[in-house]
Amino acid sequence: MRAAVERGRKARRGAQVKLSDVAKKVGVSPITISRALRNPEIVSEDLRQTILRTVEEMGYIPNLAARALAGRHNGIIGVITPALHQHGFAGLMIGIEDCLRATEFRVQYSNTLHHADGEAGELKSVLTQKPAGVIIAGAESYRDLLPLIENATCPIAHITDLSQEPATLVVGLDHHAAGAEPTRFLLSRGYERIGFIGRGTDIRSRRRKEGYEAALREAGRFDPDLAIGGDEGSSTGLGRELFARLLQRVPDIDAVFAQSDDLALGVLIECAVRGIRVPEDVGICGFNDLEFSAFTQPTLTTVQIARYDIGYRVADMLLRAIRDEPPGEDKVDCGFSIIPRGSTR
Repeated sequence: MRAAVERGRKARRGAQVKLSDVAKKVGVSPITISRALRNPEIVSEDLRQTILRTVEEMGYIPNLAARALAGRHNGIIGVITPALHQHGFAGLMIGIEDCLRATEFRVQYSNTLHHADGEAGELKSVLTQKPAGVIIAGAESYRDLLPLIENATCPIAHITDLSQEPATLVVGLDHHAAGAEPTRFLLSRGYERIGFIGRGTDIRSRRRKEGYEAALREAGRFDPDLAIGGDEGSSTGLGRELFARLLQRVPDIDAVFAQSDDLALGVLIECAVRGIRVPEDVGICGFNDLEFSAFTQPTLTTVQIARYDIGYRVADMLLRAIRDEPPGEDKVDCGFSIIPRGSTR
């Protein structure tokens, strides 16, 4: 209780402490303190440690709004994502933060939860704060975003399906190919009745479903009854439910391409409960290569996306734009890999 009270007192003190108070105690000018907090590398190690220690002791909290008024930006990089809560996005975020950790910038997240109609509002909200830059990590639609992007006063980088509109500061992959190639892989392993399980409402899943359908049409194996989806977010429980419904609809199904490893794990569990042998009776391919996929029994065949690399590269691309440096590449295709494991023949 005493510790909580002390934290509360410190927070109240921090709200009252000014930059000039910190400067007076350290014995330097306020501009030196400001520059040292924005760019720690410009001052000596001893002075940097003294400033940081004094800031901590006095509970000083930088005023980002004042910084934005005084300079070009507030030192924040906004990241707008549709699914911060999902496992597949964790690698992206770690890559972004690792790239930015040694810089003067800090990250602020905004989660749209796959609501395309809210994306423009989130971007407007971030832009009103005068950020140093913005990363849009998986927009559903650019129709309402493009006018805001064109008039933004800061650089905006993108993680996208490569079929989407942005032409510069883009890192992503071709999700149509990421649906077609795993389907062809399953066909090559002798599976013929290949189901598709996925949420299906976001653009990446829709593109993968289109790729899956194209591959089956090429092979003369397409059947619309083989695909099933749900409106809920990907989960192991949803994977079990969708596979059970798919078995009722198509009893002779012999493989499943699941749009996340969470869904694929649900299929694997439902097979175990029903006594269906994997991979002999049913093959399973997931998506994202989450950590547990290598430790299930049998282990899960899956599609690996370089999520960390995508996050790191888009943040580096944005940093270069903020610093008016050449971007290296305007549009980067990070691709994907199929990881064959025990859940397929």
